[in-house]
Amino acid sequence: MTIDMVLALLTSALISIICFISTFVMGFTMAARTGLSQHVLLGLFTTFLVTLTQSMTMFYFIGTGRQVKDLVAALPQGSDLVQRTKVFKAKVFPPALWAMLFTMATMIIGGGVHTRVSWTPPILHAALAAVSLYFNLVAFWKEGKYMIENNLLMEEVDRLLR
Repeated sequence: MTIDMVLALLTSALISIICFISTFVMGFTMAARTGLSQHVLLGLFTTFLVTLTQSMTMFYFIGTGRQVKDLVAALPQGSDLVQRTKVFKAKVFPPALWAMLFTMATMIIGGGVHTRVSWTPPILHAALAAVSLYFNLVAFWKEGKYMIENNLLMEEVDRLLR
């Protein structure tokens, strides 16, 4: 069950990065205002997918951390195992949160750019998109690494409980 969730979350994160890159490229290659509606729609979908994926990934680590805590409470090495889950969360949560926040900010500022609100320069939208893409890539890398370690920890807990 856990490996299925890991695969689903990592697949969703990879798809969101592909969508993000597509939206990013589309924004720079569309001629004048043609293609704007596709750029906005793909940006909206990408923002939704990034936010859903990153928040579900955070919930995955919260849930498995709680499960480990409950299962190993009576074991002598229980505190070490629980501490490892806290390390996983400490490594994954910051880039996942920044990926969500910068992606949402990119979408919001993009709305200002595309509706031609005078205070919203296009360079700000582009810069936010670049920062967002960076944090999405960092989050994906760390999520993959620590989901694998988390699965190994879950297998270790399973062996200890037998």
